[in-house]
Amino acid sequence: MNEPQQPTTSRYKILVPTDFSAISIHALEYAALIARKADAELLLLHVFESYSQNTMLDMVVDFTEIMEKGIEEKMNEIKMKNLLLKGITIHSKVVTGKIHNEIERIAKEEDVRLIVMGTHGVSGVTNIGRYIVGSNAYRTTQSAPCPIITLRQEPSNKSFKDIVLPIDSTKESSEKVDIAITWAKFFGSTIHLLAVTAFFEEFMVDVKEVDKKVHDVGARLAKEGIPYTAHIIRNQSPSESVIEYARKVSADLIMVVTGQGSQLTELLFGSSARSIVTESTIPVLSINTKTAKK
Repeated sequence: MNEPQQPTTSRYKILVPTDFSAISIHALEYAALIARKADAELLLLHVFESYSQNTMLDMVVDFTEIMEKGIEEKMNEIKMKNLLLKGITIHSKVVTGKIHNEIERIAKEEDVRLIVMGTHGVSGVTNIGRYIVGSNAYRTTQSAPCPIITLRQEPSNKSFKDIVLPIDSTKESSEKVDIAITWAKFFGSTIHLLAVTAFFEEFMVDVKEVDKKVHDVGARLAKEGIPYTAHIIRNQSPSESVIEYARKVSADLIMVVTGQGSQLTELLFGSSARSIVTESTIPVLSINTKTAKK
């Protein structure tokens, strides 16, 4: 992938934060599928949040080095047991600090072009101290310098055959169309355009603009030779509608924009993106138009 958002055939890095829970292993396997297709390498990151063992003990050797050796041993064990990882270049790194801060820092430092991480969704909040990927997933989508794919469970479809692309009237919504087109061309995908308008939005957003946006995006996809469908739904819960529709078409991926440009668009559409990230059982690709590299 030459650009962070765009899968191509040049080698690049995919960052996979892990706590070695089941969902983080599924995220690793999912990242391996993309890496194999894009000739990429994986960077496995474990963030150790507690400094106490490193600062309170007078240790002769570096604590991080000890942790790294343990991670390497665990990684080798996983690679031996998992055929999906065979032939994939995997590096590992252990750091201490706040989880979402370190993910952002390492992503920038290593020039990472995609992050793939598991999330325990809303159900993981009570166990937040135990998980590297609990509520940190959405916080990471707000600050990471590249797109992020989040998974709540092992994907039933390990492909990108069908991509759901929610559309609204914002400029940020338009910016992800380029990314969707590139992914669709790379993976041979069908794009399912979906516009959802809620009653209260119709007082502040010209619904005709949304209709026109869907029509214009559809025309552009047709010009690019990408198969697509287009639907407009009126529902009080856009996020539920998107997730329900994605299930209906057996989607492999949902693309959303986070970090909307204004307070109004964040109010209308940002909360929907957040709900999709934390509640969808289908993998979600989040694109932060404020922070992602162009």
